[in-house]
Amino acid sequence: MSKRNVCILAGAGLGVWLAATLFYGAFGTELIERAFWFYALNAFLAATLGAFAFQATARLLRIPRTRRLFPAMAFALPGVAAANLILLGLVPLAPGAEPSSLGRYLAFLIVLYISIGASVFERAPQKARL
Repeated sequence: MSKRNVCILAGAGLGVWLAATLFYGAFGTELIERAFWFYALNAFLAATLGAFAFQATARLLRIPRTRRLFPAMAFALPGVAAANLILLGLVPLAPGAEPSSLGRYLAFLIVLYISIGASVFERAPQKARL
């Protein structure tokens, strides 16, 4: 994997994290956290979009499906580092001041990054045998 690919993946991963954080910051405490089913639906939607963004970026960079573990780490690492800064209170992008809101934001991101990691191990589609 080249340095160029790492920079592209890290930039795309940071963009996905920023989009998820801004979405959660805008709608988290007022809308998403009101009902568990709505929270779970939004977490699933963010996870799906995050995994799609990773797979699309890896595919555009022509990274073989069997070699996507380290690209997934390059994709996720900037977002994980930035989320730690938010959770430590060093960056004022936090979705809410209460610790419970920060915990829900952390769970939201954990679902996002687990789906990206799980998409790495997805098998390639099998061709039909005649």
